[in-house]
Amino acid sequence: MTPADHHATTSQPKEADTLPPVRLLSTDLDGTIIFDGRVRPEDAEAMRRWREAGHLLVMNTGRSRSALASALEGSGVGYDYAVLYTGAVLLDQAGTVLRARTLPDGVVDEVLEALSTEDPITIFATTMDGDLQIHDTIGSGSELLTLFTKGTTADLAGRAVVGIPLRLGRPQEGERILATVRQRWGQVLDGARNQDFLDLVPAGATKGTGLTGLVELLTAPGGAYEGREILTYTVGDSWNDIPMHEAADCAVAMGGAPDEVVAACDVTTPSVAALVDWVLTHEEDGSAAHARWRTDSGENTWPLDLGARR
Repeated sequence: MTPADHHATTSQPKEADTLPPVRLLSTDLDGTIIFDGRVRPEDAEAMRRWREAGHLLVMNTGRSRSALASALEGSGVGYDYAVLYTGAVLLDQAGTVLRARTLPDGVVDEVLEALSTEDPITIFATTMDGDLQIHDTIGSGSELLTLFTKGTTADLAGRAVVGIPLRLGRPQEGERILATVRQRWGQVLDGARNQDFLDLVPAGATKGTGLTGLVELLTAPGGAYEGREILTYTVGDSWNDIPMHEAADCAVAMGGAPDEVVAACDVTTPSVAALVDWVLTHEEDGSAAHARWRTDSGENTWPLDLGARR
């Protein structure tokens, strides 16, 4: 092979470099697609069309594996991947665990001893094979009891614990409780605030690190999208979604989300269906590449180019 031949060979673009970006929608569940305990039909239909268009759908939630299955039961919603337990576990659509982080033995007992005096509070433990309610001074309704089985820390023997969700009777105490957790168990635990819950998960796990880790797995050598660019869209409504939004190419807050969540995003949407409709419509007519995120004055307006980089 001559030098010229070698140059011609090595300068050829790889097949992955010539393909368009893979579009991935990472959506929160509660308060984003689930309202009053069920997936809104218009959102379920939109997510079906998103996947039929060849795009990836990721469920990104603080829920456990069993709680995700319960949430989607009967909705007809399928997905390609799931980021669960606030980023600690990654699954594919078949339920295969792609990556998982768990808590050290004994941490649940320590947390229970320290925080059970926070009255009123409910303390749960989520595992890879079922979820327990291990302390309750709030009084759990029937909906929670369909997701969590009453038990004790003895029932956790031999099981991999991923998270310790806390339901707070006084949500305004969340920051103080989180500060206590970080001071005492900061090497192994952190927390993510979600409305009336504070989810304690392995330190370093967030919805953002979960999404980033998933993209890395998919694009790595041997991954399902080896060498491809993945364009990530996120949609969510609460504080625990902020790291997910910060990791996204296109971050979208639900209308009515807290100010801090909206500030972390590019635009807001009234629903996941509205977001999907806009992206798919502008993908078809080719105008998305020419639309803009903001006005000349920097005003955040809707609709905008949901394929643009911030």
